[in-house]
Amino acid sequence: MKTGLKVSEAMSQTPVTILPTKTILECAKIMLKRNVGSILIANGDKLQGILTEKDLVGFIAKGLDPKKIQVSKIMTKKIDTIEPDVDLFEALTKMKIEKIRRLPVVYKNKLLGMLTINDILKIQPALFELIQERAKMESSKNNPKPTEGECELCENYGKLYEVDGQYLCEECRIEQE
Repeated sequence: MKTGLKVSEAMSQTPVTILPTKTILECAKIMLKRNVGSILIANGDKLQGILTEKDLVGFIAKGLDPKKIQVSKIMTKKIDTIEPDVDLFEALTKMKIEKIRRLPVVYKNKLLGMLTINDILKIQPALFELIQERAKMESSKNNPKPTEGECELCENYGKLYEVDGQYLCEECRIEQE
């Protein structure tokens, strides 16, 4: 499904970035001041990592000193990114699959912006609902709910599961596998 809207139309073109040599404390202060849930670690337009609120919580739980540790030591280096010409539906699908809320927008190894769930919802709120509905449909296909009736093999009455077009009880279903 295509929305006709591209990532470049929804992304923030001025993402919050910080140098990898800055401390965790400096990073946290910038995130607080700019009211963002993540910060990109970049050197110029070269993306090197990302630090999220979740990363900060993990850091704090270890009891380390945020004044002494550089952000490069705890940032996530393996980053899912997206290109600016990708359709918003594909971007949202990628976010759902990867279980992330943010995608740095990169083209030819150059950081162009940041796309977040909130950016998508501002432009296309119905898209989020469509993704949720599609996910429910996919889930019900992969995890069919049993029905009640007579097993087509042993003719016992009980919960039935569809297996290769036949409705089978639990015992017969296991035997067929």
